[in-house]
Amino acid sequence: MGCYHCGDKVIGSPISKDGKDFCCSGCLTVYEILNDNGLDKFYEFNEQSGIKPETEGNAKYTALDVPEIFNDFIEFKNDDIYIVTFFLPAIHCSSCIYLLENLKKLNTDILESESNFTARTLTLTVKKDRKLSDVATLLESIGYKPELRRGKENKSAYDKKLLMQLGVAGFAFGNVMLWSFPEYLGLDDMFEDFRNFSAYLALAAAIPVLLYSASGYFISAYTAIKTKQLNLDIPVALGILVLFIKSSSSILMQEGASYMDSFTGFVFFLLIGKWFQSKTYRNMSFDNDPKAYFPLGVHRKNKITGEEEVVQIEAIEKDDILKIFNEEIIPCDAELINEKAVIDTSFITGEANLATLKKGDKIYAGSKLIGSATEVKSLSTTNRSKFASIWNKSAKTTKSIVQNRENLLSKYFLIIVSIVSAAAAITWAFIDPSRILEIVTAILVVACPCALAISFPFVYGNALRKLGRSGLYFRNSHEIQKLNKINHIVFDKTGTLTKDRIEGVIYEGEELSPQLIAQIYALTRQSTHPYSKSITKHLEEGVEQIDAITDYKEVSGQGVQAITSTGDSIKLGNARFTNASKKYEESGSYISINDQVLGFFKFQSQLREGIIEEINRLQKQYKITLLSGDQATDEVLFEGLNKPIDMHFNLSPTDKKQHIIDFNNAGDVVAFIGDGLNDSEALAEAELGISVSEDEFRFTPKCDAIIESDKIKNLKGFFKFGLHAKKVLRTCMYFSLVYNTFGITFAFLGYVTPLFAAILMPISSISIVLLSTFLIQPYRIE
Repeated sequence: MGCYHCGDKVIGSPISKDGKDFCCSGCLTVYEILNDNGLDKFYEFNEQSGIKPETEGNAKYTALDVPEIFNDFIEFKNDDIYIVTFFLPAIHCSSCIYLLENLKKLNTDILESESNFTARTLTLTVKKDRKLSDVATLLESIGYKPELRRGKENKSAYDKKLLMQLGVAGFAFGNVMLWSFPEYLGLDDMFEDFRNFSAYLALAAAIPVLLYSASGYFISAYTAIKTKQLNLDIPVALGILVLFIKSSSSILMQEGASYMDSFTGFVFFLLIGKWFQSKTYRNMSFDNDPKAYFPLGVHRKNKITGEEEVVQIEAIEKDDILKIFNEEIIPCDAELINEKAVIDTSFITGEANLATLKKGDKIYAGSKLIGSATEVKSLSTTNRSKFASIWNKSAKTTKSIVQNRENLLSKYFLIIVSIVSAAAAITWAFIDPSRILEIVTAILVVACPCALAISFPFVYGNALRKLGRSGLYFRNSHEIQKLNKINHIVFDKTGTLTKDRIEGVIYEGEELSPQLIAQIYALTRQSTHPYSKSITKHLEEGVEQIDAITDYKEVSGQGVQAITSTGDSIKLGNARFTNASKKYEESGSYISINDQVLGFFKFQSQLREGIIEEINRLQKQYKITLLSGDQATDEVLFEGLNKPIDMHFNLSPTDKKQHIIDFNNAGDVVAFIGDGLNDSEALAEAELGISVSEDEFRFTPKCDAIIESDKIKNLKGFFKFGLHAKKVLRTCMYFSLVYNTFGITFAFLGYVTPLFAAILMPISSISIVLLSTFLIQPYRIE
């Protein structure tokens, strides 16, 4: 197959338009220009006579377009998009994050980009028609060459390069200091020949420092200028360059080594700061994976006995047969064994479209099964971190006040530093012109806002880890800020304030045969609703063999239904769903066969331990509301409250969602705490959605955080800790601002040399790390 424009061979899937195939987006662009301007006869005179644009001539990534390589490299694809993660070793500062997360401004085919500073990865959501090689080429063109290797090899490669750069700078710094020793003692005039010789040695040692050790700062600054983006490395790169040029000119004019010791020491200490920041980020390991605490289990068929067994996801091996139930997240890439299945990929893509797959189709990790239980064959192993990364990527967009403040500071920082530097140059032109270079360089270096930039990630990173250890797991550190805004807390009842597996299940109605019990058990074990799980636990001792059911369906807020092995329609749910004529006042579920109600499973609700005391504590500061789908008879459970709360019963999931919308419209900032099943709509509408988790097999991604069921009694402590984290952030930012103010002032007055300024940079970063850690970790959440 040849390109319609240039005739080159098309590797992999072509880019198609108007029934014509193109080898790259460049050829497609030329075709569109000709076609839009009435010059489409160009191809009639000579077919495939076009010339491929040189900007698309980089062939090093074309292998990524080969279908086998492409499918192995991407994480997810459908008819519209694909998702891919690249390892970018050049990521080193907040400016990199800002640029990479705005790639859609440079290329509209990139729908979303999300970077991970700690792992130095970039996850991209790209339109299907855009070739993967084009995406890789774009990243390289802006200075972020992707490493196509994966895993630990990537990280070690980056660390090795940084340490090599640090070693070269340290070697040069030590030797230049040694060669400049006569100047420090004032003996340079007595040994002029030796002074000149040692100066040339210093220049020779400094060149590798400029071209290799400091290259990252120049690349970053050049990329920022090229893409018209602000970059905090610009003043640092300028300081390095000016210091080197001044020192080199002094050496060539045989005036001594000048500032070459300061230059090499400057780069050396800059790299120490970069290494420390990178190392600390990685060591802190801001773990936002809730499954590090909730073991994500899966049902697997034993290869020897064929019986079902429950294993953690780390135990999954390639070619294992897994049984997935309704609403379960599939924890690894898998192949469908059953004839068909309906899956929801919103956890991965954010879109709510359902896909119907047939036998043999591939299912990507993170997809959720909708409907009857199905069997799949694992195509790979899995791990918690991958599961957590998908959860984090599907987070709702958060407008961070702190992030906006950081962007504002970054936006004007260069302007302020430039004005101060210019003022210093003018001032010192009248005092001592020979010190202008030294003063301006010191200002550019000491004013580096590294400490300011890392205040937020280190404070809230520590807070994320602290909350996780206490039983509340946020998607990411930015979501923690929402704790400070809440003034209205809304609770679901069943599975949230009451025990998930409710004690005292009582059945009233016709006697159930062993076969019918097995059918009801097969139905309820697929549901994640607390009532269904309670019935499952109640029936499990009397079940000898599980019935095979088909066409399973769960209607949110109403009930579950399926077709049994005998062809009967079985339903379990509320009175309306099962067509029950006799109504019970108690909370529970009706059971019907072929629309004939057989009986009623009645529950005795029990509040979790400490709930009454916790609501009494919360009422002192927050508005409290209860939204429940159960009968109003459960209102008696809350008679022990010091003052009544607003309670609403007999609500559908849509009713709960509407209540949250009404609260939002009234100006309240709402936190909704629910069991995550029927409450997904309300969780999504609330400013802060917290899902209660007690089941290791199911997982609800439509929330901002997950809380252990027995930690709800500590909610007041969690909200109080959110305010504490905000205070710590302010403390760190004030410290950073004070550091910059004093540093710039003393540099302006001539008391700070460029070398001393470079030493102060890592010290300021270390101070922020220590300050945030010591203020966050000892705090007791209670």
